[in-house]
Order: sequence, then structure tokens, then C-alpha cells
Amino acid sequence: MNRKRLLAASCLTLAVLGVAACTQGKPEGDVLVEGTSVSACNDGRADTTFLAAMRESDAAVRKGLAEGSANAVAEANKALDAGDFRLVGATTATGISTEPYGVQCRVLGGLSPWSIRAIAFVADEAAAPGKVVPDDTVTGFGRRYNAAMLADPRYPYGDVCRALDKAGPMPALPDNQDAGIEQPYGFAELGTARMAHGLGAAARRGSVSDIGVLIERERQAVNTPDLFGLTPLAWAVAYHRWPAAEALLRAKASPTGATCQSVIDRESPLQVARIMRWYGMIRRMRPLVTEDEFAALRQKPRWDDASLSEFNHALTELKERYRAILRRQNFSRHDLLFQVDEQGNTTECRMEPASVSPGFDKELCGLAVEIVRWTPARDAFGTRVPESARLLVGFGGGN
Repeated sequence: MNRKRLLAASCLTLAVLGVAACTQGKPEGDVLVEGTSVSACNDGRADTTFLAAMRESDAAVRKGLAEGSANAVAEANKALDAGDFRLVGATTATGISTEPYGVQCRVLGGLSPWSIRAIAFVADEAAAPGKVVPDDTVTGFGRRYNAAMLADPRYPYGDVCRALDKAGPMPALPDNQDAGIEQPYGFAELGTARMAHGLGAAARRGSVSDIGVLIERERQAVNTPDLFGLTPLAWAVAYHRWPAAEALLRAKASPTGATCQSVIDRESPLQVARIMRWYGMIRRMRPLVTEDEFAALRQKPRWDDASLSEFNHALTELKERYRAILRRQNFSRHDLLFQVDEQGNTTECRMEPASVSPGFDKELCGLAVEIVRWTPARDAFGTRVPESARLLVGFGGGN
């Protein structure tokens, strides 16, 4: 995503705007958007009838909680009968959590609003792992509801969301940023699954025979995203199931994910493989996407915010020293062009076009090289590579 950072300026109107291609914005026809704009996504979240039924059900739960008549077990059974597998969760200032209601879900990047039935706002400290919260009406309902969901054999995500007392500690992310995340989604220890749990559950377990049967029954499901936005192929990759992934690819499963997803989305099969640094799977899927799609996985260098702030202060001093000279030119914009190595070090800097002062240009580049720190660029496989970077500088004028 193009990011911009305005650096303060006084009389010389000096500004720096950073340009770094990290991710791309998703199209308006996004899989998380409701209604007809995503009707071609083959996504249950685009089914207006299903959405209306969910809203009606949620409204009934909120009304029951307000009146003190909500029955958690009965509501869980109603949801399961309707194919609604959302757990009760809480919104917090920093995200969404099911932990206040006794469940831990292991989903890279956290849960989305779609994936839970939010019944309360909970302060972050109350939602912290292991935090004991009062068993009031709402909390008690959420705990009983989630327990009923997890205990029911119809619930298909027992390997993704588990009771806190059975979940164990969250796995630590690798300290080495070049190492892949071994298990980006779900728990490594899988429970049993039924055919009715669908292609995603079969893919997680590497059950090639079940995959074959299910594809014959409903071929269009091969690229259908589930509650967590993952297609069966993405799940097969996340659980390192090569034979299952092969079976799905032979059935025309898309490495870019669902119809309304793109290769750079966190949930796309190719991106999951890249996060895991599963190079063999990336190479297997590469011929199945366009060159542009594969190139979109590349990451440009990204500056460190703290260092850019420090650079801003240094620029303030520099512009004051060159104030009289820079006033001679009209306000204009200049590119600071860098070469950044695999370690994030700047190896080259130049400014185009040059200003009226070669001395200012040289000192400005010297400050940038000395102060600004970068996260190294990565190629489509996730490997560090040298790459160019750019900051846009604007200065000059009589004010």
C-alpha cells in the first residue's frame, strides 16, 4: 500500500512523502462486502438471504440478553442448524477476541468482524489471555454458547478454535524474520472430521479420498472461501498437505484464492505458502498465475517510522542553514532515490532533479543515508533482495 508521511516545514515548506509499494488496495467487489457486488465470488457472505437470517438471529440474541431470557445452548443449536458457525466474540479497542468467552482461535492476523457474533465491547485488559472476567449475563451466555458450539459434532472448526483450557500457549513467532511461520492458521493437533464438514476440513487433514468425493458432489466449492476467508487450497497449504494441494490444483483450485480475492491477500494460497516460506509449493503454483500476479508478491523496502521522524528533525535544522539559498527557487518537488541492500542499509542516494544548492543536496542525502532505516525488500518467494526506494521531497519558495 502506498504510504505517505508529511515532514514538518516552516518558511521553506519542506515536505517529505514516502512511497513504498507494500500491498495493494482490494477492489470494491471485495469478499467482505455484502450484497450483489460480490455475488460472483461464490461466497456465502454474498448470499443476501443468509445474511438477513443471520442479522435476524443476532437481533434476537441481543433482545434476549437485554431481557434476560437468552438460552445459550438453544441459540447455539439454532445457529448450527442454519450453518452459522460463528462463535461469540468481543470487540476491543485493538481488535476482536473470543477469549473472554473461553475460546482461542488461531488465525493469522486475527479474527474478522464477519467471523464472530459480537455481543459486547470489552476493554483490552479484560480480553487479555488468561484474564478471569465476571460470569455476568453476557459473559456467561458467551461462554456457554461457545462451549456448546465446540462440543457439537457439526462444528467444523475444532482444529482452528479451541477451548482455552485445551488450547495451550500460543506458539511464538520466529525471531528470525527470514524463517517462515510453520503454522499460520489453526492447531497442529487435528481432531476427527466428518464428510459433512466439507472440503476445507478434508484439506486440513490431507484426506485426498474425501477431497475427490466432495469435489464430485460440488465442484464449485473448490474455490469457495469459508468463515475465515480461506479456500480449501489455502487450508491444504497452511497445514502443509502436498497431496491434498495437488488434488485441489488438479481440480482447478486457484492459487490466488476466491474469485474476489487477489494473490496478495493474506488468505490466498500463494500468500500462505509465502508466509510459510514453502518454496516448493510456491514454485508449483507459480505457472498457474500471471506474471503480474506473481510479481505483486514482491515487497519494496519500507522505512522505519521512528527513523523517519528523526530524519524530519534533522531536516528542520538543515533547511534553516540553507534557508537563504533555497528561497531563490520556486517551490518544487524532488525525488530522493535510494538503493537499499538485503540488510536494509542504504548503499546509494541521489536527488533528482537537483536543487539550486549542490551542498544542500549532498547533505540531505548524507542525512538520509545515516538516519533512515529500512525493512529490506523481499522477492515473490519472500527472500531478501536489494531494491530501490524513494522519498519525495518538496521545498523552495519565498515563504
